[in-house]
Amino acid sequence: MITSARDGNLPLQSKRAPERQATTLNSTDAMAMVEHGSEVTLNVTTPVGTKFITTSTFVGCHSNNTALIEVPNISDEDLKFYFQEGFWINVKAYSHRGEGAVIPFRAQLQHRLGDPYPILVLNLPNTMQVFQLRKEVRYEVNLKARVRLDEYRSECEIRDLSRSGCRFVTSPMSRPLQVGDRITLDLTMPSDGRMLAPLNGR
Repeated sequence: MITSARDGNLPLQSKRAPERQATTLNSTDAMAMVEHGSEVTLNVTTPVGTKFITTSTFVGCHSNNTALIEVPNISDEDLKFYFQEGFWINVKAYSHRGEGAVIPFRAQLQHRLGDPYPILVLNLPNTMQVFQLRKEVRYEVNLKARVRLDEYRSECEIRDLSRSGCRFVTSPMSRPLQVGDRITLDLTMPSDGRMLAPLNGR
């Protein structure tokens, strides 16, 4: 798959759905895969069985094995009812690094801090299951390239590679690429300018 990041997807020949492969990591290593400012899903079940699902923003981790998450943008009534200290929350975090992964874990709400910096402080488990989104490992790179679509040419940068595809970034001012466009990526060796075999895909 070739992915244009602005960020369109251009799959190659394989039509099989990605298989999720689980790996157990310690929580420090697992949470290091989650980018600060990324979205997390919070699923709360109260002691009486009432469920509530919302999303919020991951701020970061503290050295005392806790995660800091912004208080979700919900009503004060829901906040006080569902996000009480001591309640357990099923969290789903996402990693966009490497091959991409979903990281679900169960954490207890230790503190709910108010203004001026409303934050949820969650105790982290010792280990977490990391579910890979793709069958193949994606390697993070930073390669200059040139994208071709019919007569159109533009500079781009390849950000990651796998056996069956890649992700690349184009300028915000460049022509938008659509899903299904058949494109070619031309690469040259930075050391001697030698042309490499082009990458083709949709």
